[in-house]
Amino acid sequence: MTATGAAQKQAIKVRAYPLPTFANEGKLARVHALLGPWRDALGGMQAQLHRQILDGQPLMKRMPTKITDLTFTTELSARQVKSVYNQTFQALNAWTGSVRNAVRELISGSSLDDETRTVLYRVNARKAWYAKELVLPIKVNTATGEVRHSDGKPGKGWAKDEVPVSAELLKLSRRMAKQVGKHAVSLPDLSRANTMLMDGTIAQVEPSKNSSFDYWVRVSTLTKGAVAWIPLKAHRFFANAPGEVSGFVQLNVLKDGSLQFVLQKKSPIARPRPEGDYLGLDWGMKSLFATSDGRLFGVGAMPHLTELDRQAQDLAKSLQRQGIRLKTNRRYRNFQRRMREYIVNEVNRILNKLSTEDIQGLVVEKVDARGGGMSRDMHRLVTRFGRAAIKKKLASLQEDTGLDVIEVNAAYTSRECSSCGLVHDGNRKGLKFSCRFCGRKTHADINGARVVLSRRSWHTQGDSKTKSQRGTVRRRLDDVFKARWGCAPPTRGSIGIRKPGSRRRPAVRLVTAPHRG
Repeated sequence: MTATGAAQKQAIKVRAYPLPTFANEGKLARVHALLGPWRDALGGMQAQLHRQILDGQPLMKRMPTKITDLTFTTELSARQVKSVYNQTFQALNAWTGSVRNAVRELISGSSLDDETRTVLYRVNARKAWYAKELVLPIKVNTATGEVRHSDGKPGKGWAKDEVPVSAELLKLSRRMAKQVGKHAVSLPDLSRANTMLMDGTIAQVEPSKNSSFDYWVRVSTLTKGAVAWIPLKAHRFFANAPGEVSGFVQLNVLKDGSLQFVLQKKSPIARPRPEGDYLGLDWGMKSLFATSDGRLFGVGAMPHLTELDRQAQDLAKSLQRQGIRLKTNRRYRNFQRRMREYIVNEVNRILNKLSTEDIQGLVVEKVDARGGGMSRDMHRLVTRFGRAAIKKKLASLQEDTGLDVIEVNAAYTSRECSSCGLVHDGNRKGLKFSCRFCGRKTHADINGARVVLSRRSWHTQGDSKTKSQRGTVRRRLDDVFKARWGCAPPTRGSIGIRKPGSRRRPAVRLVTAPHRG
């Protein structure tokens, strides 16, 4: 492939930016009137496409039917219905992707034989849970008759063939998908959506020739031939962001009924970093992050969040005594907003700093707030906001800097010794980690980050242990410990004796990153 061809194949990233509008009330009212019919169409389109999935038909990226073939009626135009279809397709495609990931975890944690799991993996990869019949391509060695499951070209000495999936395995795959959809990944209700995704056929973005505004958005309304011209002003983040403005508009209807116009910019994704070490990253107990090389980041964040929590709890008690619902109180909502913004800013600051270091990637686990002396509600909010902020920022760093991010199973990372591998409930007490077997003593969050880093070896293609059930992970860890030391791990409550020949490592000296308010 030529250099030009390689450049054309480079992946593209898309970033969304809300821009302020200065349209008059009449224009905004005509655009807002789209929401009701749009929601109804989303609900009808979702029901129609979901029925297709249950009938074993794949989702089509482009709308395969005419407007007259819809199972619902709508006052939207044909072009608007196509935008509704695209929005519904994106939502259901994301949902089936989540179902596929959850089903893969079920298969990984099962006790099925390798051949059965291989077939189920391939059915799951095709999202063919509800297929009535399915045939999978295989490769057959022309000399030995060996059979391999593969979608690739057969190659020299191999012949391409097909094998049907048995009705029993299709039924098992269908049961797994239903179980996941019922208990783990709920089907979204698009009829309650407050977002309208409009492509260029009904919402055209044009640069403004008027110095007062930067862009005009031409939105098709419910009245045929009538459009609303919406002026937008670009802020510095949008103006300085790399890439070209996309001919696509995301229209959000906020809780107060106001409209938010979101434009997108497209630019090439950074290529992966060619070399460097990996760094383990753990969500800390008294800090936002701990790293496998012995650093703590965001130490000053937890006391600040704890103080916000104290003020929020005092206010909550006062409001409850007065019979006022918390969600209706502006001051209480402001506490949540301040905490969310603070967490996002701290997460971005820390991860930005780590991304500038000479590393190839980060090994992370699922975000989980485990301490800090905060209330249950604050735990929930910190975990929720922190998880969303970290996930979004890591995805951004992958696209912008080429940083590799590997997510590993988080089970028992807080109880496993990074030195000898013992998993024991007595290993950790608060911020202190003292192994019951090898005697290693260190900071608990640093130990957790090192365990996270060690699980990078689990992250290999086809490794069923990457995302297994907790019981499966525990058995694997205990088996590794026994194979390494020649004895069973100490049971719950036992003290354990350091294995002769094992060396106690000195506790790492903590280097606390300075906090900037």
